This record gives sequence, C-alpha cells and structure tokens, in this order.
Amino acid sequence: MVSILSQTKVKRPSKFRHYLMNSYLNNLRSIIFIKINNLKPSVLIISDFPQWAYHGIQHFIAESLNSEYDFYYDFLIFNSKRRSKNPKTILSNYFLKKKYTKLKNDRHYDIVLYLAFYFDEQMKINFTATKTIKGIYTDGFPPSNSTYEGDVTGFMKRFFSNTDAMVCGSQNIRGFYEPVFSKVYFANGVIDDKLFSRKSARSKDKFVIGWTGNPNREFKGYYSHILPAIEILKKKYEDIEFVSRFSGPLVTLPQFYEQLHLVIIASEADAGPALFGEASLMEVPCVTTKIGWPAEVIQDGLSGFFVEREVRDIVSKVEVLYNNRSLLESMAVRIRVDYQNHFNKDQMIDNWRTLFNNVLT
Repeated sequence: MVSILSQTKVKRPSKFRHYLMNSYLNNLRSIIFIKINNLKPSVLIISDFPQWAYHGIQHFIAESLNSEYDFYYDFLIFNSKRRSKNPKTILSNYFLKKKYTKLKNDRHYDIVLYLAFYFDEQMKINFTATKTIKGIYTDGFPPSNSTYEGDVTGFMKRFFSNTDAMVCGSQNIRGFYEPVFSKVYFANGVIDDKLFSRKSARSKDKFVIGWTGNPNREFKGYYSHILPAIEILKKKYEDIEFVSRFSGPLVTLPQFYEQLHLVIIASEADAGPALFGEASLMEVPCVTTKIGWPAEVIQDGLSGFFVEREVRDIVSKVEVLYNNRSLLESMAVRIRVDYQNHFNKDQMIDNWRTLFNNVLT
C-alpha cells in the first residue's frame, strides 16, 4: 500500500514569503533583545550639511530625547556619490566630518531617519537599519527640492517603497500624503525662544526690511520677487532700508533680527522657512506667500499679511504697514504669541517620541 503521505506534495513558501518571514523574525529579535537588555534603541539621523536647516532638526531631536534613545549623526555631503575634487573642499569636509558625525562601530541601527526623502538615492550606504523613516519638509508636489517629474503614485513607489514611516514638516504636507501612504506623521524642530527674544526697541528713524536664507534656491524668490519689490519701495520711500544675511553662526542671528521692522517671504513652496519662525519669536511681522509655517500660524491682517506671489502685491502690503505703524506694532506683539502657541516644544517632542515608538512596535 502506498502511503497517502508519500503522495502528498509539501508546498514550500515562495522566496518572497520566505524573505518577509525572515525579515519579520529579525525585526522581532532586535526588539526583544532591546527590551531584555534594557538598551536604548539606536537612531541614525541623516542631514544634508552641518549648520544647515536639517542639522537644526537633528540637534533638536537628539537634545530632546537623548534619555530615551541613543542618537547617531551623519550627513549626505560626507557620503555623496558625487564628491568634490577640490582640495580645499575635501580638507574642509574632513574636519567637519570629524566634528559633527557620530557613528556606531558595527554600523547597524534600529532606526535610520533620512530628513529628506531623496538622501538614500544620492549617498553611498555603509550601514544597515531595521526600520527606515524618510522626511518631506517642503510644500508642493513634487516637493520643491526634488527633480522628480511624474505623478504621486510613481513618486511614492520610487522614494517610499522601502520606508516604514514618513515624517512631514507641516500639517499641510502631512494632509497631502496621508491618502497615499499609511504611516504619515508631523514632526519638526522647534526654534529656541530664549535665544530668539527681542532685547531692544526698533529704530524710529528708518523702516528696515530683512531676509535670510539661501538666495540661490529659486523657489525662495529672492532674485525674482524680493529684490524687485525692494527696488520699487526704496524709490518711493527714502527711509526704507533692506538688509539680508545668507550665512553665519546661529548665535548671532538674533542681532540681525533686532534691527528689523518687517520680513518678506516670497517662497513658492516651503515647510518652514526658519526665517518665519525666527522673525516671529523676535516680534518681527511678516508679509508672506501662503506656504509652510506662515499658512499654519498667521491670522491674515492680524498677525501678518498673506500675498500672492507677485511683486506688486508684495509692495502693496508692505506699504500698508509702512503707513500704519500701530498695526505693525500690534502684529509684532501678536505673532510671537501665536507662533509659540502653535509650535509648542513639549508637543513637538512628543510627536517625535510617538513616531519612533510606533515604528519600533
């Protein structure tokens, strides 16, 4: 008699199912090992370049949650597939790398957080991670710092198919991606409201307008909108001055804002910008396009003005505040309070904690 068992073919799991099973078991082992040994989970945060905006977010996360996680730091610029051949740049990057990077000896992390979604495409990966988080910190689609051309389905497949969670720099960005991705979170850095706090009164003899940032990023509108608007205003009003700052240490930035009556933002898309947050805390109102943080914080006509991305509209709103100093002053007082209420430090820390905890469990 032939055994029934000998005639039954055992169906083996597919290679893909086998891969998923092994991946799940490896992740489970990592989590159990952490719990049993009472270890803090390791998180590698990747920024673009030291002292730029993403580095500020990196610093905020690590400073706020270092009792709960072991944080490590790396940067796109030090691992780029397209490295500079300039000897001066190579030497400068060598010392910056020694100063700012912190890596595990075994190069394996529980979480890797790419603060920009495209970093892993542009860098040489010399580490492994159990979980992956990617960030989007600019408004619009495609995001303004992306060269991607196509629809949102193709975008998600290209950049997020290997991702466990997405973190967004504003609620507006989060709202856009929630319908197309299952795990979307809002978390950002919070600007130091003790460092950025007004210490002196503004000059009454002149009207100073300011701007900070990278003028070469076209979506910021510095050359296309800011400078043309300033040129028109200065021709009409002799006491209007314009000051800008493109680089420099963070600790000296408050001194820059002390002199300002107003800032102008003409960004086409932005998750911040930091200019808005810093100016708001320094009680400097803003004439701005309706993007990023301003769109979430400003009450139009009460704590700032929204404008169309047109030079004439920018000029018109600046003139309103130039000719109505009492409105300008009321906006100055209100915008600091509104910004602090919206970007509550404790809440933002909890947002990051929730993100990391959810990804690990």
